[in-house]
Amino acid sequence: MSHRAPAGLLLVLALGVPLVAAARTDPSMESLLVALDLERRARNEDVLELERLTSAATRADAAAASARERLVDSVRGGDVQAGDLRDEEERVVEAEARAAAAREIRRAAVARLVERVRRIALLQEEVARRRSASRRAADPVTGRWEATIDPGARRGAFRLVLDGTLVSGDYTLDGGFRGSLRGTYVGERITIQRIDSERGFDATFYGRVQPQLKRITGTWEATAIAPATGPVAGTWSAALLPDDEDGGLP
Repeated sequence: MSHRAPAGLLLVLALGVPLVAAARTDPSMESLLVALDLERRARNEDVLELERLTSAATRADAAAASARERLVDSVRGGDVQAGDLRDEEERVVEAEARAAAAREIRRAAVARLVERVRRIALLQEEVARRRSASRRAADPVTGRWEATIDPGARRGAFRLVLDGTLVSGDYTLDGGFRGSLRGTYVGERITIQRIDSERGFDATFYGRVQPQLKRITGTWEATAIAPATGPVAGTWSAALLPDDEDGGLP
């Protein structure tokens, strides 16, 4: 007994589109990309139309200038009749009216093109914003974090980069402390080893990443090899900073 695949499945297979990719398509993003493509095509048509109208306006201006020159030549001849002069002036008025109309149509085309370019820029910004948000959702660790370490409410910045499950980066803390970071991120749990530029590997940070809140909270403990010059354990938290903001951190 034979079984026939659904028509939709056959279409997907024929197009070579993975089923998983098709299922993950974001309809709103697809609509934005379609709108952006249509606006770009329309912009190209608007440019061609503007070129045509500019040429038409140039020809109309030339025709008006020619009509004015003919009028002047007629007067310069000295034997022009009043009726002929009136006719020449009417031709000048008509040519100038056509030139003015052509310029007005061209100005309207420029205004449409300006508005089209503005819409394209807005669509591009929205597409970029959504792609950035999508990348952020897939990678909740990479970025610059404003960190607070207790006891003592010491503030600083952790710059983290996620590669698979491996975390790397660097940090600065008030008081002039700085160094590098390394660790892992698995199942919303992050472990970071802090390697100070002077003290070496001096602490391990454990935390839970909360992607929706863009926060990390957890505990830390000093290593056995770190000099006991202060607290040896405590809590810490971090908040993800926008890409263009450093919050005045050191």
